[in-house]
Amino acid sequence: MQTLSDVLNMPIKVCSTDQACALGAAMFAATAAGIYTKVEDAQRAMTSGFASEYTPNATNVEAYQAIYDTYLAVGRFTETELFG
Repeated sequence: MQTLSDVLNMPIKVCSTDQACALGAAMFAATAAGIYTKVEDAQRAMTSGFASEYTPNATNVEAYQAIYDTYLAVGRFTETELFG
């Protein structure tokens, strides 16, 4: 998860339940059934909280951005020089 946080350059929160997909579906179902008027209300009422949170490491973010910039440059070169 730390790598994902670094690559996306955003915090990642890990749900404390191993049934996060089912919990999300239940939140949408409760909203659709009219128990809650908004999904956000269902989220507040039904949340299981977060087990952990990962924040971006600035050094890693910079390294991943440099790699991504190189990837984009190679892609542009391939499109223009090889297939252009």
